[in-house]
Amino acid sequence: MGHDPRLMSTSEHKFDSALSSLKKERFRITEPRKALLRLLVELSKPLSAEEIHERLGSESFDLVTVYRNLEAFENAGIVNRMPTESGKSLFELNAEQHHYHHIICRKCHRTEKLDSCEVVKLEKLASDLGYSEITHVLELYGVCETCR
Repeated sequence: MGHDPRLMSTSEHKFDSALSSLKKERFRITEPRKALLRLLVELSKPLSAEEIHERLGSESFDLVTVYRNLEAFENAGIVNRMPTESGKSLFELNAEQHHYHHIICRKCHRTEKLDSCEVVKLEKLASDLGYSEITHVLELYGVCETCR
């Protein structure tokens, strides 16, 4: 049942990669999880859990299920959670499973990836102080050119 990777679309590849990650982490693969994954693959920008719930259709998913599955996906490393200044979180698929940050517009919430992380020096300082299992959360905020 394997697909030829050369014939797969980017979306199919991201979906299959995320599904493989869930299986490797021993998560049950349910139809609701597949539907949520498909939506995350197709998103052009990060969305809140409420926005994801709305797009999935509230008759088949309750908001608690969306939150629970987003948390499971985050624990499996396939979803990035981005805290906003308002305290709400935005979610996006991280099928490549590599670390990056974002710049988020305060007005329209346009979000762009910043494929660089300069926090390595700070993590090294923390490590030198004897800390382990170090992690960080960093998102930048501003006002985009369109909203100025």
